[in-house]
Amino acid sequence: MTEAQPEGAKKKRGAKKAPPRFSREQADVRRSMLIEAATRCLSVGGIGAFTIDRICKEAGVSRGLINHHFESLDGLLVEVYKSSLYASVNNQIAEAKRRRAEASDWPPEAALAALVRSNFSSEYFSRENLLIWLSLWGEIAVNPRLKAAHRELYDAYRAELAEDIAAVAVRRGRQVDAPAQARNFIALVDGLWLEWCLDESVVTPQAAEAAGFEMLEAQLGTLRDE
Repeated sequence: MTEAQPEGAKKKRGAKKAPPRFSREQADVRRSMLIEAATRCLSVGGIGAFTIDRICKEAGVSRGLINHHFESLDGLLVEVYKSSLYASVNNQIAEAKRRRAEASDWPPEAALAALVRSNFSSEYFSRENLLIWLSLWGEIAVNPRLKAAHRELYDAYRAELAEDIAAVAVRRGRQVDAPAQARNFIALVDGLWLEWCLDESVVTPQAAEAAGFEMLEAQLGTLRDE
């Protein structure tokens, strides 16, 4: 039998082992708060407003908190890019993958139509996101880290879109260059976003969505009734 330790020693050891409650959740909330504040700065003032001081003021925090959660300003910029511009599309990609993995009876036409519509949903096809896009497009060309993130996200999006296009083509017995169609569709969407951002009278979100469907339906047949 070992000798009992003093009561104070037990408490001291116990205090060292006990992790702080909810620390992970609190860290996630603070991180999200910083991303949201940085996004607001970017949407209002462009890339010139994306500074540590401006973001700290917007979030009401010290510089130390940003440095704690992000290793650099570029790291925060990448997170803003991901959360602001790919949330809706990524949700649709994840849903399509989940349904395929579960061998769902969800037809490929429905998966493709949902992915098309996600580009023009009101929460995604918004003035705020479009202004962020304009700020980031120029930065992508000169910022290697942001360019790498852009390539990764675009590659994943194109691959998913091409997979859905190919699935519809096979189901309908059509010969389609799915990767090329995916590339062309994304280019069309980017152009429509830019037109709408520069002059809202040129195209409506509904007309932009219809144009996206029309491009794909020229090769695949009707999708909007699925």
